[in-house]
Amino acid sequence: MMLYGKWRPNTFSEVSGQDHVVTTLKNALTQNQVAHAYLFSGPRGTGKTTTARLLARALNCQSPLDGEPCNRCPACIAIANGSAMDLIEMDAASNRGIDDIRELRERIAFAPSDLKYKVYLLDEVHMLTQGAFNALLKTLEEPPPHAYFILATTESHELPPTIISRCQRFDFRRVPNDAIVSRLQYIAAEEGFQLDESSLEAIARVARGGLRDAITLMEQVASRYGSNPTEGEVLESLGLVRDERALSLADRVEGEDLAAAITIAREIADDGLDIALFTRELINELRERQLTALRDGEQARARVLTTTIGELARADFRLDPASPVPLEVALALAILGGSPVAAVAPAEGTPARQNGAGRPARPQGKPVSEDRPLSKDERFLKELYDRCRMTNMKAAAWLNGSC
Repeated sequence: MMLYGKWRPNTFSEVSGQDHVVTTLKNALTQNQVAHAYLFSGPRGTGKTTTARLLARALNCQSPLDGEPCNRCPACIAIANGSAMDLIEMDAASNRGIDDIRELRERIAFAPSDLKYKVYLLDEVHMLTQGAFNALLKTLEEPPPHAYFILATTESHELPPTIISRCQRFDFRRVPNDAIVSRLQYIAAEEGFQLDESSLEAIARVARGGLRDAITLMEQVASRYGSNPTEGEVLESLGLVRDERALSLADRVEGEDLAAAITIAREIADDGLDIALFTRELINELRERQLTALRDGEQARARVLTTTIGELARADFRLDPASPVPLEVALALAILGGSPVAAVAPAEGTPARQNGAGRPARPQGKPVSEDRPLSKDERFLKELYDRCRMTNMKAAAWLNGSC
């Protein structure tokens, strides 16, 4: 069994980072005011399915205590080991048609066979067809007294409003990094892993609020390097780089050294590291500097850092995740401002206009004379433009000042 399954929470109090959900559910259980249908929405790996199973366990527990399942009675044990016939889990991605929902409607009328209540858990419910949603409406609104519904989805915006209005909705949040680190420390101690806090923090950052992903990443690191990996081995396994590289690039950005910044970005790509993850690390470093600048009253520096963070956050790596071009374009935007080509070669006699945000508007580019040598920045921008023409015409057009 994988670690995330082995260390799945057995009580509501063990669920990390979702206090607003588990507190409400425990109160509903103790006051006997449980809704007939729930909608659990949120990113993957944040505890939706785990909480749904705990709710099913608590509803059927023979000796609940303050809303928590006892985990000792036959009902709790059956649900925990997956043998309970009255906890019906459906993957809506593969059982998405109207016939599947009609079969559910036919079976829901029968009384529970071994538990007090039937609990239907529909995972990835947004994958149901429109006809299936329509077939579910009436049953969802007025289920029999012995049945409860729990719908789980990562894409709540794709659900029909008529479905959402019939459920009590809970939005699961990304688990905070400190909560992920705390849980990883506990699991690592129990499993005999020896990872320092900085390594666990790196895992938490990569997981982006998904505790399941974080546990899986820690298990992958341990499988590759053993129970006592170094921080460097952890970073290598995650596809990250040591902080020195992010620090160095942040220094180049603040020093407005575009050539050196792009050189570092290309080194990262040449080393086969994840450019998108490195960009996130760079954003984190610049954000720390931004907060420091704001605390110290350095408004000009804070504005520059804010602009830089914004440009990096907009970098789109979906077309080619291994290409450094989006990062290079973002760096050019941040360091040179406006249109890079225009910033290098503004039109003569044309004053820079101010836009609504107080920044100079892009002036029209000026063709570079063929008989004068290109500056260092111009050479980098020309090379960047040539590369973009092969991979991203939109970025190339923007670099050329034509959009």
